[in-house]
Amino acid sequence: MNIAVCIKPVPDVSIVTLDPNTGHINSDDLVYIVNPYDMVALEEAVRIKEKDGTSRVTLISMAPPSAKRLLRRCLAMGADEIMLLWDKSFENSDSYATGVILARAIGSGQYDLILCGQKAIDTEAGQVGSIIAERLDIPLASRVIIIDISPGVKKADIESKLEKGNRARIEVFLPALLTVELDLNEPRYASLPSLMAGLRKDITECDRETLGLSYGEVGSEGSRTRTAALSLPKPRPKKVFTPDSNLSAEERLRLVISGGVTQKQSDVLEGDRGKIAATVVQFLSEKKFLPTTEEQPGSNIPPA
Repeated sequence: MNIAVCIKPVPDVSIVTLDPNTGHINSDDLVYIVNPYDMVALEEAVRIKEKDGTSRVTLISMAPPSAKRLLRRCLAMGADEIMLLWDKSFENSDSYATGVILARAIGSGQYDLILCGQKAIDTEAGQVGSIIAERLDIPLASRVIIIDISPGVKKADIESKLEKGNRARIEVFLPALLTVELDLNEPRYASLPSLMAGLRKDITECDRETLGLSYGEVGSEGSRTRTAALSLPKPRPKKVFTPDSNLSAEERLRLVISGGVTQKQSDVLEGDRGKIAATVVQFLSEKKFLPTTEEQPGSNIPPA
């Protein structure tokens, strides 16, 4: 089985900053990582390869040559080869143009299974996998959390996430494209010998002409969307507790110290102990903590 895994280097979104003057991302501060969803897809491809012993895993990435270091780490996880797609004209490609480029590189009928991450953490679009499947005219299953492929069988039994915690069991005939969730597996750590071996493997590079694409299909010209503006999330102000001004100074101070939490009211029973016990038993019976007279064992037995 030939498996293709789409890999995207993305900025670490936890340290992204914007230039307040231009409104653009400060590129000097960016630290790139492999998209976590794509790492899960790669791990699953390697597990399938280890299970049947005959599969071949190819990584396909649209990224500049500077991403080779990250991609070689993916090779160390067990992939066999990398196809790096890059051309100056690929810059500013949106999800649609990116899907067109990847679909052309993947080709038709060359791979039995194509795995993609459900989404990339930098754009959160989640559209590339769907566009690739549409361009290749193959089945698509998204939000996959279980993949079961028997050796020699041209179909996959999968489980996908639905809304409100529901799940769907699906049988997909191959070739097919699956977009995977983080729940699918836990990516492994590559060993040092594997990392060293990854440094020695060749990376196949393809540009626009090699893929047979026109300028109108890639970059800004081939994109269907435009980024109007970028902005950081607006901070959510915390609700400030203000005690009622009609209360006394002592009560306001007590509420400020307690953070606005008032004491729970409770009933204090006083008086004869027998009456108190009867009241407690009645309360527990009403709250169904104790059986009623009719429910007590032997209550229906007539007196002797």
